[in-house]
Amino acid sequence: ALLPLCWSRQSTVLQQQFNRVGKVEHGSVALPAIMRSGAGGPENFQVGTMPQAQQQITSGQMHRGHMPPLTSAQQALTGTINSSMQAVHAAQATLDDFETLPPLGQDAASKAWRKNKMDESKHEIHSQVDAITASTASVVNLTAGDPADTDYTAVGCAVTTISSNLTEMSKGVKLLAALMEDEGGNGRQLLQAAKNLASAVSDLLKTAQPASVEPRQNLLQAAGSVGQTSGELLQQIGESDTDPRFQDMLMQLAKAVASAAAALVLKAKNVAQKTEDSALQTQVIAAATQCALSTSQLVACTKVVAPTISSPVCQEQLIEAGKLVAKSAEGCVEASQAATNDDQLLKQVGVAATAVTQALNDLLQHIKQHATGGQPIGRYDQATDTILNVTENIFSSMGDAGEMVRQARILAQATSDLVNAIKADAEGETDLENSRKLLSAAKMLADATAKMVEAAKGAAAHPDSEEQQQRLREAAEGLRIATNAAAQNAIKKKLVHKLEHTAKQAAASATQTIAAAQHAAASNKNPAAQQQLVQSCKVVVDQIPMLVQGVRGSQSQPDSPSAQLALIAASQNFLQPGGKMVAAAKATVPTIMDQASAMQLSQCAKNLAAALAELRTAAQKAQETCGPLEIDSALSMVQSLEQDLQEAKAAARDGKLKPLPGETVRAPGGRWVCGEALCTLGQHLASLPGIAARDVAQALRSLSQAARGVAANTSDPQVQSAMLECAGDVMDKAGNLIEEARKGVGKPGDLESQQRLAQVAKAVSQALNRCVNCLPGQRDVDAAIRTVSEASKKLLAESLPPSTKSFQEAQSQLNQAAAGLNQSANELVQASRGTPQDLAKSSGKFGQDFNEFLEAGMEMAGQSPNKEAQAQVVSNLKSISMSSSKLLLAAKALSADPAAPNLKNHLVPCCPQQAHRNLGLPHLSSAGPGSYSQCRC
Repeated sequence: ALLPLCWSRQSTVLQQQFNRVGKVEHGSVALPAIMRSGAGGPENFQVGTMPQAQQQITSGQMHRGHMPPLTSAQQALTGTINSSMQAVHAAQATLDDFETLPPLGQDAASKAWRKNKMDESKHEIHSQVDAITASTASVVNLTAGDPADTDYTAVGCAVTTISSNLTEMSKGVKLLAALMEDEGGNGRQLLQAAKNLASAVSDLLKTAQPASVEPRQNLLQAAGSVGQTSGELLQQIGESDTDPRFQDMLMQLAKAVASAAAALVLKAKNVAQKTEDSALQTQVIAAATQCALSTSQLVACTKVVAPTISSPVCQEQLIEAGKLVAKSAEGCVEASQAATNDDQLLKQVGVAATAVTQALNDLLQHIKQHATGGQPIGRYDQATDTILNVTENIFSSMGDAGEMVRQARILAQATSDLVNAIKADAEGETDLENSRKLLSAAKMLADATAKMVEAAKGAAAHPDSEEQQQRLREAAEGLRIATNAAAQNAIKKKLVHKLEHTAKQAAASATQTIAAAQHAAASNKNPAAQQQLVQSCKVVVDQIPMLVQGVRGSQSQPDSPSAQLALIAASQNFLQPGGKMVAAAKATVPTIMDQASAMQLSQCAKNLAAALAELRTAAQKAQETCGPLEIDSALSMVQSLEQDLQEAKAAARDGKLKPLPGETVRAPGGRWVCGEALCTLGQHLASLPGIAARDVAQALRSLSQAARGVAANTSDPQVQSAMLECAGDVMDKAGNLIEEARKGVGKPGDLESQQRLAQVAKAVSQALNRCVNCLPGQRDVDAAIRTVSEASKKLLAESLPPSTKSFQEAQSQLNQAAAGLNQSANELVQASRGTPQDLAKSSGKFGQDFNEFLEAGMEMAGQSPNKEAQAQVVSNLKSISMSSSKLLLAAKALSADPAAPNLKNHLVPCCPQQAHRNLGLPHLSSAGPGSYSQCRC
């Protein structure tokens, strides 16, 4: 701030210098007096000397005339803030009304859609609020020092992140508010909470302007308001997942840092008072002042991120604020040491600085405790965690015998602790059977530990022996297996909890990356790169709901194997599209002209890549523990899906089955959703045992959803009933197949078991075919196939009736019939990629045109001069009949699944010219030049 003070026509102007040492300089800015006659006549005046200059500090509004011109970086930030404020105001203006919801039914799928959509909206809003609070804290931290040293691009990145997430958040809030109202909640309060957050963000952006004349404290207050309104918004959606006691302790620890820093400032003040050198005195005062400022910023950042402290990006910003306090405290100590040699004073400063360091450590430890996703689970947690981590270290240390032995010692201690814990549980167990199991597990673990210790001794005695190192590795693997068996439940809970945490963070990081990609589109100079990024984002957008549902299901049903396996599957399915989006984002960054937007996208891609790496590891470890439950989980899911289909059938009978929002019978790419699900299911059923059980269950879920979609999107009660009935039959037969597969797992060579499995698999295949035939349009193709078959029976007669027409009339009729059949074939090919109505219409027309073509062909056969020529014509007609049936079958299959391999090759219709050649007739020149120029034969 500028601090002007005037006496008469002389003044002293002070310009604040951040983190710089200097002295106040006195100088006269008085102008020479000019004597003029006053308007009120002569006046008295005195001549004398000016009084001594006095220093007085006045805080408040500063005159912009004393401000230096903005740098290019500051100007860029000003532009970013202005555009961001416009976006914030636009988002705020949309929060007056709810999103319009379509009419929804009351069957299981409709209820599940409501619940899932609410969960997804809450996740998105939570992740967006996380980004807003983290970026707000980032603005506070980045603007803490000298303006000349401020990274304005980074500040612009934080501002861009705030505005882009607020824009996306407003959309989710409108939808969630509508759903809450539909469920009997108070969506208006949610809209108001979102408005309050937008208003707080707007105030923050005003104070963050490089040319702002408001005091620093206003920025800190505005940031605190963002944190407060963020917490209120999360409470409205029921997503304030951080324990209030944890937040209270967080604030208490931050205030403890402030108290310790205040004590350090007082000790530094004592040093300054006893320092005779004014320059050194000024350095101590400046260091103490900076310590006080950084501490106030830490408290402000804590207020901002406390409601969202579970987010890693928020934890990072609070840790960064703590580092600034540590740095300023160190500066206090160094300035004091340079200013005095008084051991007593320096000792007091050192003790105070140590107290600041200790308070900071307590704060950081509290943050780290929450960074892992919560409190440890189970009394075996620490030992099992150590065992799993150390065995990984042993595997990665192959070739370094010394390191392997060192890790083996740590492993031995951890297993000893675990054995003692298991024995203690066994002694306190009242159930003798459970006690026996615990003691057996403890003995198995002790034996494995003894083998590992023996192998470690061998590796220590022969450090260059690869054989001894391999023995140690195998012993460590055996110990890992024994640990899994001994503390299976504790390990599984630990790993699943870790997977829930990493999956949640991966989904949040993906949401942030998508928001950054959308915001960067306006300044991307490479449309091709942007389009590739957009496509990769669309795939991830489809995967995020499944990942969110997996997390929610696992958290709400902690003992459900099905919920845990669904989370594992969703996590593994998320990895590939997430990785592609990271690659596309990194490739797009250099093409983005706006530096703040480019930095935002780059940071988001980096965070997502790290989150995916953690998710991959967590999913793999959880899979190892939960894998044996695959088949049981699949059976449980199939039973649940059967029940859902029964509810859908009941709703259809009552005329209350309605399509879910966005539910269609075809996917965006034109593929039958139900046909795709059937095709995928058939592929997985071929390799059912093992991990395929999970894939079968997921494919069955997709089929159930798609079948409901087909039924809900048709008004024909018969089609609805048939579709749902056939889908239910598939569930029933697939359940039998999974059950037989489970029985056969322990009997790999049993012939009887294999025969039963083959029979049940055949029943599933038949059920799948019936389900395909229920798809709209498929029945019409079947009717056309029957028409071709019935018409072709005429070719089986021993003799043909003689022709009643002349050769020219028969040839003309055949020309017309062949042209009509060719046109119908082309229409059939196009309709196989179109709507069910198109397919029904074109297949019916093809059947009629084939009938006319066959009649004309038989008429032409009657013109044959002898039996041999007549037989040749009939043979060719049979060939065309068979080709027509194949064409209809191919069209039917392609309509059900356009991605099926080699089907398109069968969709080349037979043109009239080829038909005439097959019939041994002359060239169709009479049809006119160029009539069959598009011949595909």
